[in-house]
Amino acid sequence: MKRLLAALFLVLATTFPGNAHSTLVSTTPAADSVLTEFPTEVSLTFNENLLTVGEENPNKVEVVNSMGDLLSSAAVVNGPVITVPVQIIGNDQYQVKYRVVSADGHVIEGSYGFKVESEIATAMPISAPIEEPEDGPNLLVRAVQSALVAAAFFGMLRLRRRK
Repeated sequence: MKRLLAALFLVLATTFPGNAHSTLVSTTPAADSVLTEFPTEVSLTFNENLLTVGEENPNKVEVVNSMGDLLSSAAVVNGPVITVPVQIIGNDQYQVKYRVVSADGHVIEGSYGFKVESEIATAMPISAPIEEPEDGPNLLVRAVQSALVAAAFFGMLRLRRRK
């Protein structure tokens, strides 16, 4: 009976650690948060290191807006933390989608959202488009036309003085 209990204990003791996969511990910005400032990066922290293979990074984090536009670039892994730079410039609902590989080779996928409600974006008045100064051929044509009009004007003044 002691051998049976010892064998059962050994089987159970070695089974549980094998089922312990990496899990998401924290996120920045936090899930379901409402931000008043535009974030420049999104960071996810797991309870164990993420897998990298030499220079290759099998881990991916994508940040998209409500229209589905991708706003993030390549992710950087540092132990259990994966960080991705983002270019968020407007108030919207954002979705973070991740697919990472833990050090033991298990794939972890998930997503969460956050919202940006910045006063900067809503306080900026919508103005008429700014007209830029002309350049190139149009500017040259106008300069020549102005010079011809000025020459004609001064030429007419000279003719009047002679008479």
